[in-house]
Amino acid sequence: MDNSSIIKRINKYKAVSFDIFDTLLKRDVFRPSDVFRIVQTEAQERYEIDIDFKALRINAEKTAREKSQYPEITLDEIYEEVTIQEKEKLKALELEVESLILHCNYSFKPVYDACIDSGKDVYLVSDMYLPTSFLEEVLEREGYEGYRGIIVSADYRKTKRSGELFADFLHSYTLKCVDVIHIGDSWYADYVGPKKCRISSIHIPRVTKNTLYTPVPDDKADFETRSLFAFVNSRVRKVESRDEKLGYEVLGPILYAYCKWIHNQYEEMKTTRSRLWFAARDMYLFKEAYESIYGNSDIKGSDHIDYLYISRRSLRPILTYTTGEITESGKAFSRGDYTIAQIIEKMGYSIDDLSDKYYDKNAKYNIRVLEKYPEVKRLLSSTTILNRERELAEPGIKYLEEKGLFDSDIVLADVGWHGTTQYILRQIQKSVSDRSKLFGLYLGCLDSTNERIGKDNYKAFAFSEEKSSDFDKGILLFESLILAPHGSTRYYQKNGGVIEPVLGEPDNVSEFLENVQRGALQFVKEFKESVVGRNADLSSVNATSAFGKLALSPRKEELESIGNMDYEDFGMGKMAAPKPMRKYILHPGQLHYDLKHSPWRIGFLYKLFKVRLPYAKIYAFARKKQGKST
Repeated sequence: MDNSSIIKRINKYKAVSFDIFDTLLKRDVFRPSDVFRIVQTEAQERYEIDIDFKALRINAEKTAREKSQYPEITLDEIYEEVTIQEKEKLKALELEVESLILHCNYSFKPVYDACIDSGKDVYLVSDMYLPTSFLEEVLEREGYEGYRGIIVSADYRKTKRSGELFADFLHSYTLKCVDVIHIGDSWYADYVGPKKCRISSIHIPRVTKNTLYTPVPDDKADFETRSLFAFVNSRVRKVESRDEKLGYEVLGPILYAYCKWIHNQYEEMKTTRSRLWFAARDMYLFKEAYESIYGNSDIKGSDHIDYLYISRRSLRPILTYTTGEITESGKAFSRGDYTIAQIIEKMGYSIDDLSDKYYDKNAKYNIRVLEKYPEVKRLLSSTTILNRERELAEPGIKYLEEKGLFDSDIVLADVGWHGTTQYILRQIQKSVSDRSKLFGLYLGCLDSTNERIGKDNYKAFAFSEEKSSDFDKGILLFESLILAPHGSTRYYQKNGGVIEPVLGEPDNVSEFLENVQRGALQFVKEFKESVVGRNADLSSVNATSAFGKLALSPRKEELESIGNMDYEDFGMGKMAAPKPMRKYILHPGQLHYDLKHSPWRIGFLYKLFKVRLPYAKIYAFARKKQGKST
């Protein structure tokens, strides 16, 4: 039953009573006992109380209920069964944690507000051991005002389930049962219990799934999985647009967990010579998240943490100039076989700049090993090209020098993938000074990374050559969602004695992307400020789970909003934009070409066939049959 149906049904009643927990208020944890786990951690950190508080607290409540002559007990009675000296500190801490994790049920508050606005008499009836004064404070803070009374079982020593608490409720406020309807999430306490006093009732589900790609946890889910779902599920309803919700749920946890991981890794390895670089452009949003979590004032040695304007394009001439090898240019480009015309275009030159106009125009060369082809080196080693390489390289070297590449130990935070940027920077670093080091902290790394930069010279958060993840099925999709609001670094120039990066035009600036990123940063801020964020150590699996489901099983809305995004680095020009099926039936070769050149191939197949099939497995099988890596 949706909110409008509930409001319509309660119109004929003069009074409405609401349950409180999981009806008007939601916790940022999935199970009530998860509160005790947080109290345990907080107690250890604040007071050095090293006990299994969760077990202690559950047993204390059990004992208190067994001893009590009443159906309901109070928090004070529970803590009378806690036998350790610090029990008053623990009780105060439990109330503090409860207050911190409780907040408005954004999904259901419109029903409450409609009752108040229509002039109905509103009451709150709860089976709860917490003090009434505590509940009133939280309810007021969360915007619940205008109710006529609050009835809590701990005060009346009766329960809703038995019906006795409802009987006292009717008597206390001189109400007739036919005039009242009760709403709550517990089948027995909130639906069956009122009916024992002939009060009408409406049962609502305890968990309403508000997430787009995160499933409701099962019984085997760990604390972090449960807490992340509960936090996102209860808070995402207040996020305005679907695009912002997507960022909040799918992108936000990755930003948060990866930045926490970077910080912890850097704190362990840093020395007085260390500098942490966030590499443009892919790390723009991560640097924003990092500062949101830690703030410049909280980052030890924050003057050694920088956002570095670099790209493979801007680093390429520095690489060829410092190493003295023009064929090193090929290391800066994506793998593949290319003609001379294609190679020279990638380098930013024209055919007229070559040393010789006579060459095999159809010959193709493996761009990653151009040093194996003497004719390529000869063609690229023209005076025009070499002079321009030097002109581009000299201010670039100065920029990297000012940032500490040659006199510091650099820790590079980047998306990773194949480790190309680290390889290039390390070659530049070694060619100038071998006194410094370079280590990578990456979101994930694919095949060939170990060979290129050495497996001891980097760590990967989500996936690597030894650790698989659904995340790696959507890396180009991910890149499209984290695009910086500035263009790629083209080269460097001196401006009034200062070396500045020269940037290209921003790519794919759109309201959709702005909303997604705004939602992601909102999650980071809220999770950082929450007691759950302090106590839930999100793993890479927790953080990337929702994104993996987006990449492999997208919904129609994201197929449109993301699939139609521009992506100029691929031949399709869009993330996932297949032509009409009839076109491919007449021209099957076109389907092969378009699929190959689509950055989001799974999205492409979903949009083309319009049925839900395991396209990731189908595509991987087809690639395997062709003898190619997925």
